[in-house]
Amino acid sequence: MKKALALMLVLTLSLSLLAGCGGSPAASPAPDSGAQAAPAASQEPAPASGGRRVVMVIPQSLGDSGPMDSLKQNLEKAAEEFGLDTSIYEALEPSQHEEVVRTFAREGVDMIICAMPTMVEALKAVAPEFPDTKFCMVFPLEEIEMDNVVCVDFATWEGYYLCGVLAGHMTKVNQAGHVIGAEQSALIANYNAFKAGGKSVNPDFDVLLSNANSFDDPAKGKEAAISLIDQGCDLIITDCAATAMGVIEAGEEKGVFIIGDSSPHNEISPAVVLADTMTQFGPAMYSVVSEFANGSFSPGTHFSTLAEGGIGITVSP
Repeated sequence: MKKALALMLVLTLSLSLLAGCGGSPAASPAPDSGAQAAPAASQEPAPASGGRRVVMVIPQSLGDSGPMDSLKQNLEKAAEEFGLDTSIYEALEPSQHEEVVRTFAREGVDMIICAMPTMVEALKAVAPEFPDTKFCMVFPLEEIEMDNVVCVDFATWEGYYLCGVLAGHMTKVNQAGHVIGAEQSALIANYNAFKAGGKSVNPDFDVLLSNANSFDDPAKGKEAAISLIDQGCDLIITDCAATAMGVIEAGEEKGVFIIGDSSPHNEISPAVVLADTMTQFGPAMYSVVSEFANGSFSPGTHFSTLAEGGIGITVSP
């Protein structure tokens, strides 16, 4: 009874925090058809079908039911509302990033949007060469001080702390697992926050970390999750984008609770998904594009937090 009451309290707290933030709702999954191939460097600039051209270059595949789909949906929203000519290119190999970004800049694209830390070096290399081109960097994990670059970053660890509180109440063995897609500073911060949140309500709470080394491989996610389950974890949180689909599959097979990341997954597996972290990648990017479309551009880093509605958690109904 005590654990049930405590769980009700933490869920009430989490939901009230989210309600108070007034953040935009999570983006729903979008089809893969929005990605377009980047033209060759020697190709003539493609004529714009509408207004100014905005191209988004992403390092992960569309169809992840998470950040990439959220970005796509909100770019499409901006295109419709402001008459922009938009396209998306999936640059899945790091060796492609700089070449693709530079190609679009040479074509005279008005704004180029890049996403995730793996694209930071490419943007920093290209942006100084094209001072008249506007760049937006979503989730860079560092400040980029250039007059033609605006960055949107997030206090993701705040959501992971809340999920740790939830996990600290729900675990029956005091041991949870955490699957990440890479050893990045933000993901390690999320791991530490998740662990701290659990310990705040359950001093015996501990977390085992597993790096799947991919944000785009459900098979690796499933393998990492099964290994954690075999080590005794009865709850697993993800921080690995599309790789999390394999973690959820492992949870279904083994009867282990899962906390997903970045977007709601409870409809995919209502039996095991307890909650999801929420990072409003798409709405934050939309705000930058809308300012650009209205003739405004504010370089620098804009930091989105729980209090501002950019971070939160969604509890499965």
